[in-house]
Amino acid sequence: MNPQVAVIGIGADGAAGLRPEMIERIVHADFLAGGERHLAHFPQARGERFVIRDNLASLLGELGRRYPEQRCVVLASGDPLFHGVGRILLGSLGPEVLRIEPAVSSMQLAFARVGYPWEHAALGSVHGRDVRVNLLPLLGRGVIGLFTQDGDSPAAVARFFLERGLSGYKAVVGENLGAAAERVTRWPTLTNLAEQCFGPLNYLILLRTGLPWPDVERNRALVPGVPDEAFARPDDGPEVMTRQEVRSVVLAKLLGSTDPGDTVWDIGAGLGTVSVEIAVLRPHLEVIAVERDPARAVFLRQNRERFGAYNVRVVESSAPEALHAETQSPRLVFVGGSGGRLTDILTTVAERLAAGCRLVASFVTLEHLTLALESIRALKWPFEVTEVHIARSDTLAGLTGLKPQRGVFLLRADKPSSGAQTIERGELVPR
Repeated sequence: MNPQVAVIGIGADGAAGLRPEMIERIVHADFLAGGERHLAHFPQARGERFVIRDNLASLLGELGRRYPEQRCVVLASGDPLFHGVGRILLGSLGPEVLRIEPAVSSMQLAFARVGYPWEHAALGSVHGRDVRVNLLPLLGRGVIGLFTQDGDSPAAVARFFLERGLSGYKAVVGENLGAAAERVTRWPTLTNLAEQCFGPLNYLILLRTGLPWPDVERNRALVPGVPDEAFARPDDGPEVMTRQEVRSVVLAKLLGSTDPGDTVWDIGAGLGTVSVEIAVLRPHLEVIAVERDPARAVFLRQNRERFGAYNVRVVESSAPEALHAETQSPRLVFVGGSGGRLTDILTTVAERLAAGCRLVASFVTLEHLTLALESIRALKWPFEVTEVHIARSDTLAGLTGLKPQRGVFLLRADKPSSGAQTIERGELVPR
């Protein structure tokens, strides 16, 4: 008897797609686990059955108790190591315990039916996973392949993309791939797809129909520290933007450990320079860029497109009122402008910022810095102030000199973790 736990991938054709030795192992297993659909393919199997639902901890317990005295088999869809149960079993039992036998994945079948190579596609899954968390890093990608949860998933994915202004995709949905009831349908727009329902076994492919900026990947490669001239900005008049060198310091002060699906607020986003860099550096985050000036918001949206930073959601409104409708508590907050509402904004941030998380604010005047410090001291949050001075080369009488830029104060404050003892600390750190 082979002492290893067999993890056998099955296609939509069931037992017909398996080698005889695999069927033999399934039929003679003492313990046979799988989804109801998988188990139904083998009515002749005589072992004890375990239906896999949301009970993987129980499955691991059963396998640990039965192995190696009993012959154990776990049935899975397609390739168990590609968004399947195989990864979890490996993490618990180890590779020396498992013998994994993959089948052709529905992902491979879907791309084969479309006649499109998948080697450079962005591949993911929303099967048993949070849609928002798993789709954020895929926004704007040229070719996307997705394992879905059920017949409503393709429409839900389409709506998610449409809500973020990404309508330029066509879609292919493959149902029951590899089975007699296989069906492949093509949808010219996501709007068409958003109202459809499919069979529960389906795979979704999204193909972007055109990029508004052909140099998106080149622009993204500039992050971090994007030169100011790489951003869309007005030809004349004041530029409300965080300059390259200051922006680099802001990112270093702001960005820390984050989890997929976390939210960042950029209040007074201006042209979106900070929002864009955060979004490119952390594609698993959603950046809420709040800008009240319509003229600046135009450039903010252009920069979102220019850098393919589709995990930036532009809110063209005034803070703090614009933030009241946000349901996700931010993990990181950057305040680049306040429109004369600094105290109200900081009050809202204090209420909504998740415990143990961070605020960074930039100021060019002592009055605004002082006002912010009063609020932070009243909250008893640990804080640090950094003064940033930048000088850039400039021509002087045919020679090269350094022309100082306006100094910027950066205030970094951390909201204490729930139940943690708060301390009051301040430092002025020249840079």
